[in-house]
Amino acid sequence: MEELKKNILKTLLYYDIFSHPLKSEEIFSFLPKNGIPAEKVKEFLKNSASSGNAPFAEKDGYYYIKPAEENVAKRIEKENYSRRMWKRASLVTHIIKRFPFVRAVMVTGSLSKNSSDHTSDLDFMLITKPGRLWIARTMLMLFKKIFFLNSYKFFCINYFITEDNLEISDKNIFTATEIATIKATYNSALLHRFINENSWIKDYFPNYVLCDPLLHSGGCRIQENHSIVQKIAEFLLPGSIAAILDKKLMNLTRNHWKKRYPRLPEQERNHMFRSTENVSKT
Repeated sequence: MEELKKNILKTLLYYDIFSHPLKSEEIFSFLPKNGIPAEKVKEFLKNSASSGNAPFAEKDGYYYIKPAEENVAKRIEKENYSRRMWKRASLVTHIIKRFPFVRAVMVTGSLSKNSSDHTSDLDFMLITKPGRLWIARTMLMLFKKIFFLNSYKFFCINYFITEDNLEISDKNIFTATEIATIKATYNSALLHRFINENSWIKDYFPNYVLCDPLLHSGGCRIQENHSIVQKIAEFLLPGSIAAILDKKLMNLTRNHWKKRYPRLPEQERNHMFRSTENVSKT
């Protein structure tokens, strides 16, 4: 049980960085080692917290590192605020899914963890058709600049990948946490494929269940119907023309980052502003 206590402490300490207390089932999902059933972990947490001797405590079903009890009230407040943010996410998804070549819309960042407040952005990751990522990205960015004045409060899309390249290359605990908590607002089938392609996260969270409803149920219904507007727009962009246009837009973006940050070493710039045929990350 001493090892379990150590792993629980590691998990709580990581989330304490973000002032984010955890429920017992969340602690179980994010433990760095497995071997003990969820009910035993829950019982151990309850007994340890009630004893008063552990470096963590419990309030209203949330566990936190002492003495940060105030973080429980903050998390509850953020969960309440997130309910309003999910309504906005649903509305924005209705817009995004109509753009050509968008195949899935997923919420990341603070909202995916139901931890948004008035300072939070609405972060999305999009999955697009292969060979059309840069058309989808450019059209969405132009739409956002024109109609939303480029405000991150309405939506922020800083990560695009194609549906033939779902495995994320950055393999670390931060990325694993983002993948484990990502939530789809459009196309649940592609969410399942994405999670399965990134099963490496179980190296960090062996108790994690792929597409666990606890972690992947967002605050709004997942939209599944494909847009007629999207189908018409894609019909108007024939394959050969779209392929040429996509490459040109990718190269324009690469040149943009090069001109904007000329002093950055090329390797560092390419890592910070990834611009390949199947990934766009800023």
